[in-house]
Amino acid sequence: MADGRTRAMKASCENCFFDEHHLCAISGSRPCSTFRPAHPDGLRPPKQLRFVFRQERSLQVAFAFPTAQEQVALHA
Repeated sequence: MADGRTRAMKASCENCFFDEHHLCAISGSRPCSTFRPAHPDGLRPPKQLRFVFRQERSLQVAFAFPTAQEQVALHA
């Protein structure tokens, strides 16, 4: 591709690691939840999202309860 990205393969039993190595125990033609792409390096864990810390936001109080003195003044 022109932009250098690789296109993700569509999940199917034909390109599943378990089916390719005759380890699949599920009958059917649809890919299951245990699908892992067959790769020359063997079975690899799926890529996980990176954890990115957010910038701390300034604390802004949406509602503040009245102080004890303010409550006394309201009910006096």
